[in-house]
Amino acid sequence: MGTQAPEAAQRGAQDGSKAVAELLDDYPAVRDGQWLYLVIPRSMHAIRVPADQEAAAPWRQVLADYPSLRDSRLYRRQPDPWGVTLVVGHRCNLSCVYCFSEVGHSTASLEADRMLAIVDHTLERRPGPQNKLFGVNFFGGEPTLAISDIEKVVEHTERACAAKNVTPYFTMVTNGTAPLPVLQYLVDHRFTLTVSMDAAPERQGEQRIYGKRHNVGQTMDTIRFLAEAGVPYRVRSTVTGETVHHMGETVGFFADLGANFVHFEPVGPVGTTTPGRLSRYSEPSAEDYAENLLRAMDVARGIDASVFSYAFQHLLSSPPRSYCGPMSSGDSYHVLNATGELIMCPEMQDPARNKQYGHNVGQATDRNVVFVDLLRKDQIGQAALPSQHQSCQTCYARDICDSGCPSRNIQATGSLTKLDRYSCAVAKRVCADVLRRLAVETFRSVEPSVEPLVKPIALPRELCSVPLVGSAIGILQRARVVFALTGERLDPAVDTEIARLTRLGATL
Repeated sequence: MGTQAPEAAQRGAQDGSKAVAELLDDYPAVRDGQWLYLVIPRSMHAIRVPADQEAAAPWRQVLADYPSLRDSRLYRRQPDPWGVTLVVGHRCNLSCVYCFSEVGHSTASLEADRMLAIVDHTLERRPGPQNKLFGVNFFGGEPTLAISDIEKVVEHTERACAAKNVTPYFTMVTNGTAPLPVLQYLVDHRFTLTVSMDAAPERQGEQRIYGKRHNVGQTMDTIRFLAEAGVPYRVRSTVTGETVHHMGETVGFFADLGANFVHFEPVGPVGTTTPGRLSRYSEPSAEDYAENLLRAMDVARGIDASVFSYAFQHLLSSPPRSYCGPMSSGDSYHVLNATGELIMCPEMQDPARNKQYGHNVGQATDRNVVFVDLLRKDQIGQAALPSQHQSCQTCYARDICDSGCPSRNIQATGSLTKLDRYSCAVAKRVCADVLRRLAVETFRSVEPSVEPLVKPIALPRELCSVPLVGSAIGILQRARVVFALTGERLDPAVDTEIARLTRLGATL
């Protein structure tokens, strides 16, 4: 039988041809040249068989020999989320043309006492002993405009967590214009930062309007500062129709600044900025966005960088119930809007829209009283479950995209139980290619064979973002333990991949 050389297969993953994926025996499968791969990401293993043997289903014997893969014993669901997202204020010192926040509509801001009240309320509601970390995410508007209140929350949270023998972790989404002393404070308190910057300066300035007091150079300096500080961070790029064809170039631009982790997302279906601005950008087509995201991955591969997108965020992990923490958290995770209302998603801050969707689920009052409508939260969480979407049950990507972002679904369709077709189209195209990348990288140096082969997945460099590297190491470490208990043969490549990812993780 003729076979495709590993080098040719590698080229096939990056030559522009579309990957074709499907479900075979309820497992994601992807074809590449003369090979058929069953890829089981959450078990970090893949099976290769000659494509012309598909009718004989030789992978079934492999799965019989590896019941841990067949029964998905190598991954665990993520623990229930525990923490808060604080929309510190709707004020911002930029005027981005597509902003989903209430910038231009509202100057609401949270008093420190309200933030402390929801922190204390949530800290008392630990989901279980497996929850060792308590998260506080600062959101906006631009949260650094309220740095004095943030400092109060950080110091209070650190003391409260220490009393409970819990580790706090702080995150923030910022536009990168904060002065150096503020950035140093965030670094000193071990914040993980997401810096919002879309593209190189000429395109950045068209979408993110800096005004007279700030400029794109400040955001670039922030990225350089974080790179030199050696702290975990990512750059978050919002992609419009005007920037979609520059995504590969954008990866290279950020790498030159020292950023090797770029998170791309297409502009959302609904913006809330000042009337008139929405006509200044366009949404990229799903096909354009997906194709250019994959091209950006190819660029990242060549310069030791990684690309991430929500389309495949659950590639190696399984959420507790729904797509994201706020949608599946009960009383253990809360999003506090700048208005003092508890909401379901930090990217849906418009009070009128939340009222329309019934997504106001409580309040933190100025008297330090917290009220949570747990019944309503549970109703929303149930409606957002991936199982509500029947069309997803026969899709190969169902466990990778988890039916997509519930907030985007409801904004695009008016219902949590209806899929945003745009996101669905992106996920189907991107996830197929991601599966092919995993398969080709895993078997790149493996000689052709007519026998079915099973190997631990080798994570390609362009997918080696911090979240995926951590998940991959955890799965492979669990494989060592489980295989020892069951007597299944452990491929030496498991230890090799753990060592490689551990070394790489130390540099991310």
